[in-house]
Amino acid sequence: MPDLLHTTANDFASIIAAIDRDGGVIVDDYLDLPTTAALLEDYSRAIADEPWCNASDREDEVFFGLKSKRLHGILNHSAHAEACLLHPVASALARHYLGKRIILSTSELIAIGPQEVRQAFHRDEDSWRHAERNNLLVSVNIALTDFTRDNGATVVVPGSHTWEVGREPHDDELACAEMSAGSALLYSGRVIHGGGANQTDHTRIGLYFGYIPTWLRPIENCAITHPRELLESLGPTTQRMLGYSTAGFEVVL
Repeated sequence: MPDLLHTTANDFASIIAAIDRDGGVIVDDYLDLPTTAALLEDYSRAIADEPWCNASDREDEVFFGLKSKRLHGILNHSAHAEACLLHPVASALARHYLGKRIILSTSELIAIGPQEVRQAFHRDEDSWRHAERNNLLVSVNIALTDFTRDNGATVVVPGSHTWEVGREPHDDELACAEMSAGSALLYSGRVIHGGGANQTDHTRIGLYFGYIPTWLRPIENCAITHPRELLESLGPTTQRMLGYSTAGFEVVL
């Protein structure tokens, strides 16, 4: 069974090399412990009253998880989320693969509850399956709790970002993205992956950010998932990343 490389935020060359080779890499200590603890406290409070399977109206929803909870409008729930959105490693990585001008496609708090089953394997870039190019999306999944093989750590198929469409992974090709709280899985939108099964009594919590080039349509409309007052209070870099302009449009020269 293959393993994903673990590296540090200051070794950008290793991050790029690992994503080119495997499609994903784990950056240890991506966030400092105080920030990670504050985010976990904020989002634990935000999801406390949410029902399981709150991302779907269907009672048989499998992809989003019958025993999972998901939140969008991430900046609504924690003052620390903006720093995650603008993390220098995520920004540099997205620009390396996507070009100079990037925007947030979607952000999501994902809580995988006890006894949740493994999510179906998928490629995140398939949201734009008719686009005539690869490298449409760079994803970052930050662990707010420890991710372990038993509690639902993301399962990744290293190298699958280069596979032809239709090839299915075998069990000996799967890697478990085990990492400590504050670390992050950075991966290509072309790599096959899925949330793991949680066989413990504890909820696994992660914070996801997906970046795309500005010419591509985002999945999340941040002007809807965040109140106008919050959006107008943000700095210009964050507003641009969320695709928000007080004028309703932005002139790019």
